[in-house]
Amino acid sequence: MNYHVTTINFEASDGFELAACVYAPAAKSESKKVLLIGSAFGVPYQYYKHFAGYMAELGITVVTFDYRGISHSQHGNMPTEEILMQHWGELDLEAAIQFIKRTYSPEKLFYLGHSAGGQIIGLAQSSLEFDKIIIAASGVGTWRLWPGLQKYGIAAIWYLVFPAVLSVQFGDFFKSRFLGPTPVPKNAVKQWLRWARSNDYLFTPKHDIDTQLYRSIDADLLALTISDDWYAPSQARDGLLKHYPKTKQTVLNISPSAIGLKKIGHFGLFKKKQEIKEGIWQPIVNFLNQKEGL
Repeated sequence: MNYHVTTINFEASDGFELAACVYAPAAKSESKKVLLIGSAFGVPYQYYKHFAGYMAELGITVVTFDYRGISHSQHGNMPTEEILMQHWGELDLEAAIQFIKRTYSPEKLFYLGHSAGGQIIGLAQSSLEFDKIIIAASGVGTWRLWPGLQKYGIAAIWYLVFPAVLSVQFGDFFKSRFLGPTPVPKNAVKQWLRWARSNDYLFTPKHDIDTQLYRSIDADLLALTISDDWYAPSQARDGLLKHYPKTKQTVLNISPSAIGLKKIGHFGLFKKKQEIKEGIWQPIVNFLNQKEGL
């Protein structure tokens, strides 16, 4: 193994302690490139370990972390019932950026946002410092953007299924494999549902979320969409990309058959498979190595 793995902790500005993991190249990299990974909803940081190790072997330091209320960062000084999805961007993603800046002083700062991780970028004040951004299997959750009859299936889940399940689960956490493998704070789920029922997700004015920074991010951006990903169809991806108007955008559509697989789906991008490595990870590496602005 040509990289080192270290578990660490850092604090958000409100004092909440967040658990993280660093994958560092075994040999010192001259380029001082750092990639920060923003997890999907309810997905713990170790899910990205194979991809993070792959990137570290190529000389890029990778930082993964758990949002407050998730997995290793499940408990802290904010009561679980107060945790919202917007805190993951405003406080936790911002804290991760600040940790990287003071620890590594990177020459190049990259970000990969998987699903929810691609939605919350502009909520972090320091998101303007990303040199390159990858949003993977990500889009706005507004049900109206799903194609054909799928939109009505999604609407039924948002308006009927999730409220019903929430009503019968006790405690402060919501448990559903639909949202990921780990329990999620209930109020974060409820906020996400309010966004998903709106015309323009978290960008809808009635939610009173400060989204001004999204329009100022000017990084090169790669949007990676999987054709059999029911969670984030291309229409939802495009609904998200319009909120990053200053970015130089490249869209990559990948079908399972194109890389020799029967399925990939929403959670299959980072599994340890040779086809994934060649068909998905390598294009990401190519994008990161490409000169900015080209």
